[in-house]
Amino acid sequence: MTFVKPNKTKKQNQTDRVMTPEKIALQIVKHFNPKGKKLEPAMGTGSFHKYLKGDWCEIDKGRDFFNYHKKIDWIITNPPYSIYDDFLLHSLEIADNVVFLVPLAKAFKSQKIQKAINKYGGLKEILMMGSGGNVGFKFGFPVGCLYYKRGYKGKIKLVS
Repeated sequence: MTFVKPNKTKKQNQTDRVMTPEKIALQIVKHFNPKGKKLEPAMGTGSFHKYLKGDWCEIDKGRDFFNYHKKIDWIITNPPYSIYDDFLLHSLEIADNVVFLVPLAKAFKSQKIQKAINKYGGLKEILMMGSGGNVGFKFGFPVGCLYYKRGYKGKIKLVS
């Protein structure tokens, strides 16, 4: 996999198609144990959706996440990296809890994103997953789950 530059089209690139293995999705959903209304906004093959049992979006199936505006309790996903900023900002608008499985560098990538996160609440937890290879991705960067919570202003919990 090659990393793509952010784009201004708000449309994901084909290189964003990195599917989360089912066993990893199950591990993540069990760890966070989401309750209430749940959304998988980038369903792909459905690994997270299978365990979340909530609503879903998938651009290839005609459900564009950027057209989804219902208020929900949880988003858990492996988002498209080329439109990461827009994806995160929209997630923060509609969900009280947001969990993204991503390369960990995404957590601190820009001042614009940090300001949006601080306004929303904060980063509550980082669940370390090891290298990309540990979760079935074709890259070796450290990955983990970034858990953002609306209104949260405490310390960041690091779980390995």
